[in-house]
Amino acid sequence: MGRELKRVPLDFNWPIGCGWDGYCPDIKTFQSLFGEKYKFLYSYTNCGEICDKCESNAGECSEDADYCFWHNPINKAKWHKEVPKGEGYQLWETTTEGSPKSPVFKTLEELCGWCEENATTFASYTASKEEWMKMLDDGIVCHKEGNFMFI
Repeated sequence: MGRELKRVPLDFNWPIGCGWDGYCPDIKTFQSLFGEKYKFLYSYTNCGEICDKCESNAGECSEDADYCFWHNPINKAKWHKEVPKGEGYQLWETTTEGSPKSPVFKTLEELCGWCEENATTFASYTASKEEWMKMLDDGIVCHKEGNFMFI
């Protein structure tokens, strides 16, 4: 499972494990923004479903397709919102829609101490506080097993 460090406001209070709406809004949001043009979206509940129009994974539609709501820049600008930036440190998962995996901490050291006891790097693998510090400082969370690296 992918992990990344996000700098968020210290009072940021998005529920842990709940996908960020700005990354993958629900069907009602899409229908309210796009109306009849996107009525084929009636069955969508997340970005991993198959697009009824182009028969691709909904997260893989072409940027050139005017109906693509995930990647077409004009459409995406209507719904995509980044997580607010701030002084806090928070661990996020990146393999689904994107959601917080930790509380917000004032320092990277506090976050890494929490991660040592509560977070995994990949599958059920864990890391020490020092290993978390290095990975988050380098910008890549991984697990090494022999010659293999799991990201």
